[in-house]
Amino acid sequence: MPAVVAIEVSSRVGSSVTPIAAGSGVIISNDGLLLTNAHVVNAADDAGKALDAPVFTVKMADGTVREAKVLGASADYDVALMQLTDSTDLHPLALADATQFRVGDAVVAIGNALDLGDTPTVTTGIISALDRTLRETDTVTLHGLIQTDAAINHGNSGGALVNANGELVGINSAGYSDAQNVGFAISVATIKPLLADLKAGKEVKASPVGFIGVNVAQTPYGLTVTTVQDGTPAADVGIQAGDIITQVGDTKISTQGQLQTALRATAPGSATKVTVQRNGTTITFDVTLAERPIP
Repeated sequence: MPAVVAIEVSSRVGSSVTPIAAGSGVIISNDGLLLTNAHVVNAADDAGKALDAPVFTVKMADGTVREAKVLGASADYDVALMQLTDSTDLHPLALADATQFRVGDAVVAIGNALDLGDTPTVTTGIISALDRTLRETDTVTLHGLIQTDAAINHGNSGGALVNANGELVGINSAGYSDAQNVGFAISVATIKPLLADLKAGKEVKASPVGFIGVNVAQTPYGLTVTTVQDGTPAADVGIQAGDIITQVGDTKISTQGQLQTALRATAPGSATKVTVQRNGTTITFDVTLAERPIP
């Protein structure tokens, strides 16, 4: 897939250039905008010191090499936006509609796995879960992640998670080292609202994420609550397992992607209406969202 590239981060001291780290990136526009992870572009030297004059080299799918610069990066979201210096003959990926994501959707992870070089590594899988939370470092917790069983290894960071339509679902961020077939990607639902500020070089800090405390599953009847966590906003107002969520605020709900997007639009401490079907009866609850707990 020509939109997925390998990124090499090097340190320049005088005329000497030393490779420090490698990752992946995804071209998302004809004018050379490139998405990757913030931890790829913020690579440090062996002593843990940030690079004073990093050099970013991009290896295209056809083997040619171009340079890029960082427009903006957010450590809180682990997302960075770069600009290729040469934007000729590009084949960008379109960003998928996150409201249509469903558990079980087929996906493909593409990236520079293990810095093997040559052609990108491609692994297949499904969306295993939506709206996962993962503590990435002591200071960074990522929310709204897509979990996949497609293999994601070192070097895949910043690469593409792509759906069956060839659209970008998310940016590969992490594989869970303590388990097999558990990888995570930053959803385009998280990335899209950040792009304008990243392109302008603005500081992008994470906002608290709204939380009601239900686990849901896609069933033939709709988006069905499977469990309600004790002591959460959903439990407090009386939402029950078996309820079918049909609307949050003004947004009709039929998929987990739609539920995730609607909840992310409501800040913790704010109230919204959650409508469910229960035994053929429509019930609307006034729910005040809490801040998502950190696992």
